[in-house]
Amino acid sequence: MPGKWEWDDVRFFLAASREGSLSGAARALNVDHVTVGRRIAAFEERLGAKLLTRTPEGLAATPAGQSILRQCDVMEAAAFDIERLVAGHDSQFGGRIRLTTTEVLASYLIVPEVAALRERYPQLQVEILTGIRPLDIARREAEIAVRLVRPTAPSLVCRKLGDFGFTLYASPKYLSRHGTPVRGRGLRGHGLIAYIGTPSSSFGPLFMGESLEGAEIVLRSNDITVQAKASAVGLGISELSCIFGDTRPELVRVWPREAPTLRPIWLVVHEDLRRAARIRLVSSAIAEAVQRHSDVLRYGHRRRTHK
Repeated sequence: MPGKWEWDDVRFFLAASREGSLSGAARALNVDHVTVGRRIAAFEERLGAKLLTRTPEGLAATPAGQSILRQCDVMEAAAFDIERLVAGHDSQFGGRIRLTTTEVLASYLIVPEVAALRERYPQLQVEILTGIRPLDIARREAEIAVRLVRPTAPSLVCRKLGDFGFTLYASPKYLSRHGTPVRGRGLRGHGLIAYIGTPSSSFGPLFMGESLEGAEIVLRSNDITVQAKASAVGLGISELSCIFGDTRPELVRVWPREAPTLRPIWLVVHEDLRRAARIRLVSSAIAEAVQRHSDVLRYGHRRRTHK
């Protein structure tokens, strides 16, 4: 007869089936792979069925595992609902909060705010996850997101905080060798440094809307420091946030008199969590910081020469 099992067993099964390996599930759950293997084996023993099998591509659900995947997904969603609803009524300013944003916004804007908040609320613990990959707020991969693309999930509350300026950068050596492109005439003949993957259409036009016909993507990276370095050594032109690009002495703006491209800064929280004390505390601090630094966020550190 099958033994008693618990919701926690389902977490390990779902993680392994999604990641396709014990090591991937271990990273997702922040445990070691031995623990994952042991918990899944115990789950299978309690249910009296083999749920996962090894294939050349990795772990895959067996027919028995496939038969319960949908119900396990429903259980997981319900568990996250419970956690969010309880957390949404938390009146404590202390505790952990996980925030996801870009590297630049984290470094230039959010970390200083966290330092100031910690002076007043030393029990507050903030985790910052950076990168352009969106995290699932419904599953509490993060409680707050500060992003440049507005998500569309109806359960998310989105607030526009301000604008973030981007412009094109290159090294003086590159521009001397290849010439400065003429604004409005495209980037034909130039090497470009781009992000890996295709950004959402709501991110807005790339490379300040210039035509990319006849241009060559010479390097892609998801790391802005790598992109800046690639431009610094003369590989090509990159599109960087002004607040970051202006701090790189080896780079110059391709069109220093041109107004930057502005992209909205969105603060995103789940509707179930927006009233939690520490969510409101951190969200308000970030919103106020964007307002205080609105000019430098839009135009960077160099004085504007455009009109």
